[in-house]
Amino acid sequence: MKKIVLFFMMASASLMVCADNKNISKEESLARKNYFKAVDYFEAGDAKSALKYVDLAEKALNKTNARLSYVKAKALYQQGDLVETQKACSKYFSSNPMQDNGYFEMTKILDDVTTQLNAAAAQRREEAAAQREAQIEAAARAEAEAKEKADVMASAAERRAKDAENQAAVEAKIADEFKAVQAKNSKDAYQQFIYTYPSSKTAAVAKAEMLKKWPAPVRVMRKNKYGYQKGNDLVIKAKYDNASEFSEGLARVGKGNKYGYVNEEGKEIVPIQFSAASNFSYGFAAVKMDEGNCYFIDKTGKKLDDQVYSDARAFNEGLAPVQAKDSYLYGFIDTKGNTVIEPKYNNVSWFYEGLAAVCKNVGGAKRYAYINKDGKAITDFVFDEAKDFQNGVARVKANGKFGLIDKFGAPITECVYDYISDFANDGYALAKKSNIKIYLDREGGSWAKVNGKYVEVKF
Repeated sequence: MKKIVLFFMMASASLMVCADNKNISKEESLARKNYFKAVDYFEAGDAKSALKYVDLAEKALNKTNARLSYVKAKALYQQGDLVETQKACSKYFSSNPMQDNGYFEMTKILDDVTTQLNAAAAQRREEAAAQREAQIEAAARAEAEAKEKADVMASAAERRAKDAENQAAVEAKIADEFKAVQAKNSKDAYQQFIYTYPSSKTAAVAKAEMLKKWPAPVRVMRKNKYGYQKGNDLVIKAKYDNASEFSEGLARVGKGNKYGYVNEEGKEIVPIQFSAASNFSYGFAAVKMDEGNCYFIDKTGKKLDDQVYSDARAFNEGLAPVQAKDSYLYGFIDTKGNTVIEPKYNNVSWFYEGLAAVCKNVGGAKRYAYINKDGKAITDFVFDEAKDFQNGVARVKANGKFGLIDKFGAPITECVYDYISDFANDGYALAKKSNIKIYLDREGGSWAKVNGKYVEVKF
């Protein structure tokens, strides 16, 4: 190509070449020198350096010409810079190079570049149209999903309202039954009522009345030892290293790292022998021996049955979590020792309001769901955390954020909060979102506390 370009230079009446070298100016001489360097670099395949020397030549001349535009267009074309190639071609043709031997080659380059640019522009228009269509479809999907979520929440709210009416009727019947318990006025009748209706509002009333009518000794500490006091009298000497409050007539006491049980008179009903022990509930306590075997005992110290577990926890709402020794998975038993929910979970909570949180490994991560007492799941295993139910509402965590669900597994709020506390007795839970503190009611409504009063807010 170098020979062809030199031939073009000699054949043309360019400012770069003059018949009489003595008439070439300093600027033209510098431009000519840079032009030849540009040609050399282009021939060597170094388009970048070729463009550099074309620019220097144009700067020396303070303008361009057909030969410089020709080399520039070829170098840009070699680099694949179509837009700049098109510009260089335009400058070439604006110099009226009809007699230039590169004219037809430049025409071909310009046609090719124009075709490619037009195709690229058409593709961009198609992509832009496709993007607009995708955005419209995404917006439509988002709108449909938002509507679906709103419908789900509205439906769940209606179901909760209807359930609240049904529960009110149930509570009324339970309250009537409690009147018979009050008339009977025995501690055993109160205790049996609490066993039967553990989640009812009346059960809380029954517990309070029972404790008032039949107060148990209160745990106290004297000289770094625990004992029990009734009124102003120390009824059980302070001689224990560990002690719990009384539950169902017995208290767990410990010396060193061993535990047993005493009655309200201070008599050790079950000898201090266990490495771990729970309080009594539903007439039984979970205990652990030194070798690691766990089982349940009654109030005389007799075993519930011959079954042993790797872990066992106290009964709540008539069921107790147990861990099987062979699989190390958790299930639940009843107060007769029958397995009512097979051990198939990595971890479980106690039952509250008829529901328990259970954990499985899903894809290498711990995920939680809720089950009822029949072992049926009311949610999928989608939660990072799952808290106990309180008056039909539970706090859950998904994707690092907290929200509320109802006892049917339906969302009350989306998981958008950084933190949600337990619900207080006034029916509100403290929540945080983006460093803003608000209060949530059990229907997910947002409230602010102003001068001790709750004011509903939009959040």
